[in-house]
Amino acid sequence: MYVKRNVLSPMGWFTLRYLFWAPFLFLVFYFESFSPLIFINQLQTDLSVFFMQQWISFHIIPVSMIGPDLFFDHGLHLTVVHECNGMAAFLLFLASVLSFPTPGTPKVFYAIVGYFIILFANMVRLIGITYYVIDHPESFALLHEVVGRYVIAGIPLVLFYFFSQHSPRRRRTDKPLEDV
Repeated sequence: MYVKRNVLSPMGWFTLRYLFWAPFLFLVFYFESFSPLIFINQLQTDLSVFFMQQWISFHIIPVSMIGPDLFFDHGLHLTVVHECNGMAAFLLFLASVLSFPTPGTPKVFYAIVGYFIILFANMVRLIGITYYVIDHPESFALLHEVVGRYVIAGIPLVLFYFFSQHSPRRRRTDKPLEDV
């Protein structure tokens, strides 16, 4: 007699683990009011602000930056806040990596590489929006709310697809149970 041990399919287990990891990571790192490790989110915001300040000081553009605030010559004022730092995209990617049935070493490697790719992509997003808004301030809402968000949301999906196709998988143990 064969009894199936796993009630859920591998995709079912992945989904169940993802539904645990995603909220857990956001509760621990993201929400300002009660996350115990919110300082990591603040460090990520500070890093984004630092890179923006370096970029602005290197280029001669009609933008000044004081702290997290961008001031454009045409009067537009923007602030880099926690939601602009790419941490949400990284936490969603990390939740999917942690949920995937593979050994720990590839998870660590892909999480680190994914972090730097998402950080770079987010900086390109912030700089691109800043650069375009210099000449077209009326386009900020479209660039920020639609284009920028979909691009930064799509990158973790592409990274996870690459991770899932190139990492070793754990073998399923659907061996038949012995008759008693």
